[in-house]
Amino acid sequence: MKVVLILTPSWGIETPPLGIALLAASLRKRGFKVQVFDFNVRFHNQQKERGLWKGEEDLHWESESDIAKFVKENNELLNSFASEVCLTDAQVIGFSIYNTTWRLSVELARRIKEKDKNRILIFGGQRCYPVQAAEGLINNDPVDAVVMGEGEEVLVELIDKIDKLKRIEFCPGVFYKKGGRVIDCGRRPAVANINKLPFPDFSDYNLADYDNPHQLSILSNRGCPYPCVFCSTKLFWAGFRSMNGQRMFSEIDYQLSHHKEVNFFTFNDHVVNADMRALTDFCELVIDAKLNHRNSSSWEKLIWRGAAVIRDEMSADFMCKMQAAGCTELEYGIESASVAIRKLMNKPPYDLGVLRKVIRDTHSAGIRTRVNFMFGFPGETEDDFQETLNFLKENHIFFDQVHASETFCHIDPGTYLAGHLSQLGVSEKNFHPLYWESRDGRNTYPQRLRRHQEFCQLAVALGIPLSSGGHKIMLHKEYFLEEYNRYKKENIVGV
Repeated sequence: MKVVLILTPSWGIETPPLGIALLAASLRKRGFKVQVFDFNVRFHNQQKERGLWKGEEDLHWESESDIAKFVKENNELLNSFASEVCLTDAQVIGFSIYNTTWRLSVELARRIKEKDKNRILIFGGQRCYPVQAAEGLINNDPVDAVVMGEGEEVLVELIDKIDKLKRIEFCPGVFYKKGGRVIDCGRRPAVANINKLPFPDFSDYNLADYDNPHQLSILSNRGCPYPCVFCSTKLFWAGFRSMNGQRMFSEIDYQLSHHKEVNFFTFNDHVVNADMRALTDFCELVIDAKLNHRNSSSWEKLIWRGAAVIRDEMSADFMCKMQAAGCTELEYGIESASVAIRKLMNKPPYDLGVLRKVIRDTHSAGIRTRVNFMFGFPGETEDDFQETLNFLKENHIFFDQVHASETFCHIDPGTYLAGHLSQLGVSEKNFHPLYWESRDGRNTYPQRLRRHQEFCQLAVALGIPLSSGGHKIMLHKEYFLEEYNRYKKENIVGV
């Protein structure tokens, strides 16, 4: 049986999508033929206006009215993509679904069904992990099934049943339609040992189509062992599991061998140093490969980056080991320099002395430090915010870039924070994930925007490079306030 896998806008255009590469590898290992369509990058490369693919525009892709406008403007292109899919002999067509892709995926799926109602359309991906989201997606007319959770095992089993029975049948981890009813097959355990998964298959992609053709992604662990209350990671990944160092090394060795133009890897892990033993082993294997000229010159040129958590084990010596293994950049989610706010966030319990030392040692080892900050977390006072500004002043020479959150403090549905609004002083009346307010009226979107502006202005004055989103909000503050005021007028009576 042949399977088509599709990604629609909007997703990153820096590198080929890792999620579909993982699924393609698992399906091919089982013996299925797979054809991949990255319509996201093809849409992007055919647009005159490409700003919509920037991270700060994510909310645009979740807006029903904005997507309706995009569909109208790209009607012919959407039809051509639907025809291209139908020209394949694939009976099963899978869509990779994220918060930013689901609306356009539904539209493309509808057009495919109009051309051939017998194709089986399956949705799966990050958006499908929460049960409520999966139930919502299965109720869209063109969708025949929704895969919940990690797809490598469940999608293979589901397509195997379709291949043998010529129809969808009961499969744990799936919602599907039968006789006009939606069947819930229940939850499915996450992949227990990710060391045994096949290497991602990027053979379907022309790397030259992407912004960084010398770069690929790796996912060496799943989930996060840290319980930050604002984070949505636990909605998507059940528990924490890590590859061992040898498996990480072998995957990169495989990709270097199959993609001679690649020398740069991004670890898409939530926290690359959650398993210090695995990271240590990986670094030592890479250093040995570099010294012994393994795989020609590929290992000598290898560089990589990832997100990390501040922890005592990240010593100056360890930073030097990471740098020797090719690490060029680490991204730290500090969020706030206020001990009180970090406690409310349920961040790992380290003091500011450890924070300062790790940041300085990272920079001193020759690894770029990118540091993330949030603004207006529930309970944050002006004094708390001032602590963050002071921290920026005291340590700015060790920051290679700061990322000031474009949404300031977005409260993601399903997170612990979203489920404890009252406890944290957030008003539940007319609640909006972006425009929420505190019950006392002191923490509002305009206040959070003001703190973001003040932080960014200080960073610029100190000579610290800002991420692109920070610059955009600085330059277009009035636009964001207008959007907020428009929302208030449209949604709150009497305003």
